[in-house]
This record gives sequence, C-alpha cells and structure tokens, in this order.
Amino acid sequence: MAKKSRKGSSGIRKDSGPRLDLTAQQWVVALLIGLATVCAATYGWRAAAIGSTAAYDDRQSISETISTEQETIDVALGVSNDTLQYTGYLADYVVAAELGNQAGALKRIGNASAASDALRQARFLRRSATERAADAGVFGRSTIADDLARPSAAPRPFSFEDQIKARTAEQQTGIDSPGKLDPGAWAAEANGIRDQINGLTAWALVMFAAVLLFTVAEANSLRRPVFYTAMSLGIVVLLTGISGGMTFAFFA
Repeated sequence: MAKKSRKGSSGIRKDSGPRLDLTAQQWVVALLIGLATVCAATYGWRAAAIGSTAAYDDRQSISETISTEQETIDVALGVSNDTLQYTGYLADYVVAAELGNQAGALKRIGNASAASDALRQARFLRRSATERAADAGVFGRSTIADDLARPSAAPRPFSFEDQIKARTAEQQTGIDSPGKLDPGAWAAEANGIRDQINGLTAWALVMFAAVLLFTVAEANSLRRPVFYTAMSLGIVVLLTGISGGMTFAFFA
C-alpha cells in the first residue's frame, strides 16, 4: 500500500529535509575549492612523510661524524705508536751498524772469531728489530720476508703519509668496521629533503591562494567583472600549483 504524502494545513507537500539547491556556477566553484584543498592536503601529507626521512638522515650524519672522528683519533694514535716503534727500530740498526764496525776492526787485527760473533749479533739484532716493528704494525708482515732471511744493513724506509693511509685502510676493512663512512652524503641528503619540504609548503600556500580567489569569486558572483577576474586568476593559480608542485616538489 503506497504511503501518502504528508501535507500541511495549506495542502502543500512538505519535504522530509532541507535540500542543497546549488546552481551550476556554485557547483563549479565548490569543486575547484575542493580540488585546491585536496592538493594542499596532499602536499602537506607528503612533507610530513619525508620529514621523518630527513630526521633519520640527520641522525646517521651525526653518528657517522662521531665514528669518523673516532677513527681519525685511532689512526693518529696508531701512527704515533708506529713512529715511536720505528725510532726503536732505527736505534737497533745503529747498534747493529756499530757491531759491524767492531767486526771489521776485529777482523783487521786477526781476531776472526770475535768478528764473526759481532756480525752474528748484528744480524740477530736487525732481524729481531724488524720482527718487533712488524708485530707493532710498522711494517706489513708479508713485506719483511727477505729482511728476515737476509737482514739488510740499511734500515727500511718509513713514510708518515703512507702509514696514515695504511692505518686508515686497516680501520675501514676491519671485521668490526662499519666500512667507509661518508657523513657529508647523509647531511646533503637531509638538506635536500628539507628543501623539498619547504617547496611542498610553498606549493600548498599556492593552493590556499587559489582557494581564496575562488572564495572571492563566489562572494562576488553578482558582480560579473570581479567574478570572472577572480575565477580566471584562481584557475591559473590552481593549475600552476598542481603542475609546479607535482613536478618540482612532490616527486623531486
């Protein structure tokens, strides 16, 4: 059984609730305002999403900066110890050279046995000095095989710069080493993300400017010159904000 329409005392049918009765012009303005608002909200969401990445990059940069400084200190201490050990190595070679001179003198006076003992002590001193220096890290163990087999009368050279490079490489290739650190790269990435966030914020403000222009247009709908001017500017600003924001900030 069909329901009868409710009528008032005047016989006019009453609606069940208020109805939104907008003109086509008002619908267009409302849709444009909604589009601009959604775009602004999207830019804000993107800025918030990548903001956590910038914070992470900052933490990584700080952490690697501290680790790099610690490695630098460790390398400096290691090279200082190497220099000290090399000084002892040179001192042993000086003593060995003096033993060689004594052996020559003994040999000239006919004391061959004592000269042989002096030469043997000199070779032993050079060999032990080389081994101690290698154990201390002054020389690479694989580079002293010839000196151990036939100790040279001249000491091995020592380069401060080469030792720094060797100690640095040792730090970076150790089992517990984090590898080659680059805190500057993390800092640059964090700065780039912050620039992107600033760009997204700026384009969101452009969207709000479009909303303002559309609102002004609707408020002056009966004043056609003002309406068309505000609408035209709003559409230009909206399209600029969408194309520019997506191109230069959202997917940057």
